[in-house]
Amino acid sequence: MMKYLLFISFKEVILFLRSYIIRHIFTPKRKEDKKQPNSSYGKIEMGIEIGTIRGWLIKSERARGSFQLVHGWSSNKSDMLRYANPLLASGYDVIIVDVLGHGQSDFIQKQVSIGSFVQSITSTIDYVCERPDINSNAFYVLGHSMGGIAASIVNSSDLRIQALITDSMPTSLKSISNSIAEKVTLPYFPFGWLIVSWFLLRGGVFLKARREWCIEKILKNQQSPALATHSTQDKKVPISSVDVLLNDSNFKQVIMVNTKGHHNCAKDKCFWDNVFHFIVSNEEDNVDEVC
Repeated sequence: MMKYLLFISFKEVILFLRSYIIRHIFTPKRKEDKKQPNSSYGKIEMGIEIGTIRGWLIKSERARGSFQLVHGWSSNKSDMLRYANPLLASGYDVIIVDVLGHGQSDFIQKQVSIGSFVQSITSTIDYVCERPDINSNAFYVLGHSMGGIAASIVNSSDLRIQALITDSMPTSLKSISNSIAEKVTLPYFPFGWLIVSWFLLRGGVFLKARREWCIEKILKNQQSPALATHSTQDKKVPISSVDVLLNDSNFKQVIMVNTKGHHNCAKDKCFWDNVFHFIVSNEEDNVDEVC
């Protein structure tokens, strides 16, 4: 009888933790847009089988290329406006969407996952390629945090990206755990590992993430030139995450900056000089920091 009661109690605890994890960790809070673009823009909408992706298209005065900006976990498109003005001033159209399950984008599946980030990126690329008024021949992606690793997954197989820029990207299951858990502080072993495993399983991509989307494999197989930026003072995704990019990836360039926090790499005085220099030089063998 005692064993039976212990089993029931254990099961109830597991079900409670399962419910808590889904509702409070793996269900991003839908945030309203904090602000609107300060340049004229159009609203865009892409209906796909698993939901509707909504976002903004901000046109530049020139058409030298286009940039897709991909936000991170539990963020939205307005958070990515911090990157928009320098790109517009340099002649790039800017496309920013809410990833499926975030902001104003609908998602019919129960669980937001790495897969829904990837689908949002590829669907946006499809959309851009169908728009004759957008220069898809010079198409770039800039992804922040989880948006960076999802963009790296796309760049490992999709040849339509001219170059990839990542900002504060997690590079391991442990750093992904820290990134998505936000204010929830748990030891990676065993709790963080269980969180990430459940995240992948609930997202329907456990085997795909562990095999086809193996992070170590992805980072070694970027099809187009990739530049990673990371803050030395990032506490959510620590600077040690950069080691694998420096030692065991085919990222063409890795730049570390001294800005504080997880969202401030673009405040570094050389950030945009390095990004634009990388874009211009990405077909050359030697790319150096400009400052």
